[in-house]
Amino acid sequence: MTRVIEKKFSASSIDVNYAEGPDNGPPMVLIHGLGGQWANWEPVIGAFSKRWHIYAIELRGHGDSGRVTDKYGFDDYPMEVIEFLQNVISRPAYVVGHSLGGVTAAGVCARAPELIAAAVLEDPPLYIREWFDESNFAPMFQSILDIRNKNLDEQETATELRKIDQASSDQAILMRAKAVMKADPGIWAAALDGRISESWKPDDILVEAKSPVLLIQANPDLGGALRDAEATRAIDLLEQGRYIRWDDSGHGA
Repeated sequence: MTRVIEKKFSASSIDVNYAEGPDNGPPMVLIHGLGGQWANWEPVIGAFSKRWHIYAIELRGHGDSGRVTDKYGFDDYPMEVIEFLQNVISRPAYVVGHSLGGVTAAGVCARAPELIAAAVLEDPPLYIREWFDESNFAPMFQSILDIRNKNLDEQETATELRKIDQASSDQAILMRAKAVMKADPGIWAAALDGRISESWKPDDILVEAKSPVLLIQANPDLGGALRDAEATRAIDLLEQGRYIRWDDSGHGA
């Protein structure tokens, strides 16, 4: 098992919690999805660490990173990531983001292209504002927010999460319970009331992302967050975009 060390970085607004692996190659920054934490990447950190210097960062409002009241928008999340790249890594890095992490990575590519060697966007919900209310994400986020607001302990949280997720392993449910307990309820509230994407302009962001970008789409029929037409739209806008679709995977797989 690869040994990682948890550390803190003092950004302008908050302290950012992250885990760092051994220096075995170029820097790779891993960014989790909404409601996640750096530990979501543990199943792959060992493999990645053989050839990369891994940094798994926790976004604002998540894990042990700081909270920022009413600042949980798609345009807000890149702020600390950019500062982290500038001050901790200090050279172009490879960035891999899942879901919200993919949206965040896209924002970093657009705002600070000089800091990005290349990026991977795993099923990013780039255009979810257009269909969030009709999606499966809306009731799921509401259920998780309701659970979080009960302030339950770890086992009680896991029990409640199991009621809305019969498919995940017990280990995955327990990991999610830990992440839910640590997260600011405001991250889900911002998604549910639309604040997360109210100023988000995905087409503009993608046009400004000049670095090489690999866009990975999960199967929308299995719960993917990027529809077929949206994936086509995104890849057409990316200057150096490549595209893969995982037909056998849903959003969280």
